[in-house]
This record gives sequence, structure tokens and C-alpha cells, in this order.
Amino acid sequence: MTTKDLSLLEQLKASRNPLHVIEDIYKEAEEGIPLSEEYIGLLKWYGMYPHINSEKTEDKKYFMKRIKIIDAKINLAQLEVLSQIGKEYAKGLIDFTTRQNVQFHYIEIKDLPTIFKLLESVGLTSRMASGDGPRPIVTSPIAGIDPNEIYDTTNLVKEVDAYFDENDDRFCNFSRKYKLSISGCAKHTASHEIQDLGFTAFIDKNNEVLFDLTIAGGLSKSKQIATRANKYVKPEQVRDVAVACAEIFRDNGNRQNRNKARVRHLFNEWGLKKFIDELESKLGYNLQNGFDEPEITSSENRNHFGIHKAKQENESFIGFATNSGRIAGEDLEDISTICNKYSAKGVALTATQNFIVYGVKNENAQALADEIDALGYPYNPTPFRARLQACTGKQFCKFGITETKEFAKGVVAQLEKNHPNFKENITIAISGCGNACSHPQISDIGFVGTKVRDEDKNRVEGYEVILGGQLHGVKESKFAHKTGVKITAKELPNFIGRLIESYTENNLEQSSFKNYLNVVDLKEKI
Repeated sequence: MTTKDLSLLEQLKASRNPLHVIEDIYKEAEEGIPLSEEYIGLLKWYGMYPHINSEKTEDKKYFMKRIKIIDAKINLAQLEVLSQIGKEYAKGLIDFTTRQNVQFHYIEIKDLPTIFKLLESVGLTSRMASGDGPRPIVTSPIAGIDPNEIYDTTNLVKEVDAYFDENDDRFCNFSRKYKLSISGCAKHTASHEIQDLGFTAFIDKNNEVLFDLTIAGGLSKSKQIATRANKYVKPEQVRDVAVACAEIFRDNGNRQNRNKARVRHLFNEWGLKKFIDELESKLGYNLQNGFDEPEITSSENRNHFGIHKAKQENESFIGFATNSGRIAGEDLEDISTICNKYSAKGVALTATQNFIVYGVKNENAQALADEIDALGYPYNPTPFRARLQACTGKQFCKFGITETKEFAKGVVAQLEKNHPNFKENITIAISGCGNACSHPQISDIGFVGTKVRDEDKNRVEGYEVILGGQLHGVKESKFAHKTGVKITAKELPNFIGRLIESYTENNLEQSSFKNYLNVVDLKEKI
């Protein structure tokens, strides 16, 4: 029996080493046979999607490939392999994602055996990086490193991930993706408010570490801030709760309509009480009641830029900014070389498309920071570079209306040149479509890709402007509001500039630019 005779599920269960399946796919691709839906489904399970642009034309030769970074950390051997794959097999295009993963472009089927072997040689995988199953867990990039952290969740994250991985036959066929965060970060960088299930550590009045449980968050077109479960979870209960919620979603999620195939839709249909009753029934015990939300950091302050002393003796960690998450293959190789030069322990990815170098000896911290800064990745970034996120855009995404990544780089450069004195922390997101993968709905300034008419009445790439989004715990989080304003892509940098200038001239009695964005009438002021 060949792999083609097996059902997709049987292939998945047999494909811990997928090379036997890849060989069949490669053979058919070489013979010009279109990939079957089963093969495409298998490739998605391994973090791969065909390059399909917004005109719905497919370059069958190339794929995007997502690499699963289990606890957000990449050691030096892994960093070297990732830079090699980026340079040799991905045309130098590497993206850091909002789920703390690495994403390659221009991957060819013929190179997969080599790529899989390279990944395996350093303990990396792309299994369950995508597809209808548990997505990689968002966590603190400096878990176990930050002396100010509430709780080191490293082992919890690995335990939950390993459980789903070892029981893949039970969890590879959800009605849709299932997104988790588990974090003990003092700055709450895991964005629990937009996850299907979030565990957020805090210390209670008895000096005990507990996790506040949140359910049913998410973005895209059916956006929703998570709801507090009014339950606290002990560290030893985290895995049980994560698995039980996954089983509830797997068994009850909407399989007829993918637009409603997310935890939040099931949660809204059932209500909080029924969901928690079912959860506790599966657990076989009741969770501790928890009606008070912990104090949560606001989203614009969820950063670790600069040089910081680590928990480990005589070690530092250093936060750097990318520009919209895109890293050139040569740059990643140079970063790897610098980290090796100064004997750093590795790189950690943030949920804001940036990165942290950790395990740096104190005496080497400044020199390492300066060398990576010189590559174009500052450790003391401007507000524009620090928190401007961009999705894949129409270059590689079938839903994209606008080009985003390279465009965003130009936007940042222009803003830095024209507004060098602007220092307030803000978040900006540029999204190629309404699916909002770059998180414009929770950004201070969000741009959602669309088509608009330019001054000559031609239909060109443009953006709908939304303002005032933020994450700040369940109680204070809010989505950006529509302004009714649309601009061409060409106008975007100057549009932000005019916003800054109008705030400087008349702040409408607001104490910050962030607050100003919530009250300004764009049609009147800009």
C-alpha cells in the first residue's frame, strides 16, 4: 500500500518523519500532477501553504513554511540552521510572526528532505505549526530569564505542547485552529485577551502563584475580547485545563461553517456557565473561584527593548526591534555570528515580531547590542519601529489586497526621518485585508487593506483607518473604532504625520497621543 492509498488521518499518524510522504508529493509535482487536497492538507499540518496571491493565481513551485518554536526560544545551533535555510532555500525571506514562530517563503518541494533533516538535526519541527489543531503556544520570550517575572512557565508550555504532540491522533482534526497562551510575564506580553484560552500568572494575597483563566478571545472578522472564566488555575492544573478545553472544542465546535469554527462561537452559543460546567465535568474537579482580575499591563508597554540584567548571575538579555517582522537571511546569519562571537545562549521571539538575545555575559552586553544595532535592528528603537506590525500581505496571501511587509519598512523609515522627536509609546498595524493578521483592531492606529480611488479616480491600493484599539486586561481592552476615513497607500506615512502634528498643535485636552486618538474626529482634523 502506498501513502496515496492511506486516509489523511492515517498519513498524519504515520508521518512523524514525513519524508516518505514528501517523496510521493515531489514525484507528482515533478510529473506536473496537481497536488491533491489530501496532500495539501498534509502539508498544512507541517506548516506549509502554497503561494497564492490576491489575484488567486498560484505559483505551484513555491510554498510558505512555518517553523514551530515551542517556547519562543532558539538556541545557537538552531539559529544557525534557520539562517542557513533562509539563505539557501527561501531566497533570504524570513518573517518573525505574532505567534513567536519563524516563517520562510519560496520553499520548493524538492528541498524539503534536506530542510526536514536540517530541522531535525537541531531539534526543530514544523509539525502542527498550522492546520486544524492546536497552534504553537504564545508565552513570555524571557520565561526563566527575567528576574521580575511572576512565574517561569517554560516547563508548563513544553508539557502542554508535548501532550498535544504525543496525542496528535486526538488533536489533529479540530473544527479549526485552537490558540493558547501560557505566561508568567510581569508585562503580560502573551496577549491573553485575544487567545482562545489564556493562562495569566499572578500572585494572590496568600503569596501563591495562580493563573487567571480567560476564554474565547480572537481577532479576524468575528473579533472578540476574551471573557474571564472567574476561575483561577493552579500550575499543576494548567495542562489538564488546556486539554479539557481542547476536547470540548474538538467535540462541539462548528464543523459546518468555518467562519464559526472557533472557540468563541461555541462559547457564545453555550454561555459561560455551561462552558465551565462542561470543563469541570471533564476535569473531574472544580476550579478555584476567582472573581477579581489581576492587574494587567497595557499593550503599548509590553516591551523588553534595551539591555536588562537577567535572573542568571552575570548575564543580561537584550531586546531588539525588527521592521515589521521581516529579517533578511544574511542578517539572520550575521545575528547568529554575533551571538556566537559573544557566547550568547540564543534568541527569543516576541509576539510583536521582534526578538531578544539572551544569555549574554554582562561584560559583553553593550558590544553585542551595538553590533546587532549596526545591522539595522535597534535595541533602543523609535516608537514607530518598536511596535509597527505587518501581515504577509498580497505578496504571498490569497486574501491580501495590499502589499504590506516591504511597504511597512518604508513607512517606518519615513516616520523616523520626519518625526525624530516623537517619543510616546504607540502601536501601529498594517493589514493587507480584513482578516487582521497583524492586529490592527487592537492597535492605536490600524490600517486595513482595501481598494480606494486616487485623485485621478483610479482604483489603487489603500487603507481603511481605525483608531483607539488596545489590550489592557479583559476589563479595559477595546477594539479600534472605525473612523469613516480611507486613504491611498501612498498617503499613509503623511497621514500618520498629520495626526502627530495635529496632536502637537492641539491635544484636545488629552494627556497622551494614545488618548487623543480616541477622541479626534479625523474628518474634521486631518
